[in-house]
Amino acid sequence: MQMINKAEDYRSDINPSWCKGCTFYSVLQAVTSVLAKNQISPRDITVISGIGCSSRMPLYLKTNGMHTLHGRAIPVAIGARLGRPDIPVMVIGGDGDLFSIGIGHFIHAAHKNFDMTVICLDNQMYAMTKNQVSPTSFKGQPGTLCPGGKLTDALSGLQCAISSGATFVARTSASLQAQMLNIISGALEHKGFSYVEITAPCRTYGSAILKPGINSFVDVNNELNHNPADKTGAMKLLSDSGDESYKKILTGIFWKKIAPVYEDLLNGQNNQVSLQNVSEILDTMIDSIQ
Repeated sequence: MQMINKAEDYRSDINPSWCKGCTFYSVLQAVTSVLAKNQISPRDITVISGIGCSSRMPLYLKTNGMHTLHGRAIPVAIGARLGRPDIPVMVIGGDGDLFSIGIGHFIHAAHKNFDMTVICLDNQMYAMTKNQVSPTSFKGQPGTLCPGGKLTDALSGLQCAISSGATFVARTSASLQAQMLNIISGALEHKGFSYVEITAPCRTYGSAILKPGINSFVDVNNELNHNPADKTGAMKLLSDSGDESYKKILTGIFWKKIAPVYEDLLNGQNNQVSLQNVSEILDTMIDSIQ
C-alpha cells in the first residue's frame, strides 16, 4: 500500500531556534503542507539555503538539504539541478542573502531559466545580526549601523526577477496562509525559474511599518484583474506602487510564461556533441596557443 505523507512527516527532529512568534514558522508550515499536498517524497526534493534566520529552514526539514555559504545557495542549487535533474530544487533565503552578496547568482540563474524555485523570506533587514538595513529596506528605515535611516530606495526583488528572465514571479505574505500555499504550490509545479517573495516581518526588530495587518494587502489577480501573462502590466504595477507598497502591499502572481529551461537546452547540446568533436575542439585550442 502506498504511504501517504502528512505535513508533519517532512519535519526533522530539530526544533527551530527562531524567536517566539516569528513569521518564519508560518512559512515552514506552508512548505511542509505543500509537499504533503503534492505527495512529494522527502527524498524527491532538495532544499538549499545560504546564511540567515530564514536559511536555517533545511535543518528543520526531513528532505534532502544543504545549508551553504552566505549568498551561495543558488550556485549550489544549480549544481544539484545539473547533477540530478530528476529531483526538484527549492532555494530558501532572506532578502540580504539573495539580493546583496547573492544577487549576481540570482540574476544569471533567472536569465538562464534554471528549473528551480527560489523563495525569499523578505523581512527588509539583516535580522540574525540584530537589524542592519538590507537591499530591500525602504528609504529612511533605521538600522543599528545607520540610525539616521537608509539613504537609498528599496530594491524590488520582483522587478529584478522579471527583468532578469524569471518565468514565474509572485509575492505573498506569511500572514496569508491560503494564498501562500497556492503560490508555493504553483511555483513548484512551474517548469522554469520561479521566484516567490514572502513578506515576513521580523517580530523582534521590525518597526510598526514592517508589521502590516491583514488589510494591508491587495491581490493583483483577484482584486486588480491583473493577467500574469502581461509582463508590461506587471512592471507597471510594481513601478506605480512605489513607496505606497509599504501601505498596501501587492500580492499574487505578477508574471508567468512557458520557456525552455537551461537543463534541457544543455542536455540537447550535449547529445549533439561527440567525444570526437570535443577532441577536435581541444586540438584546435592547443594549436592556437602554440
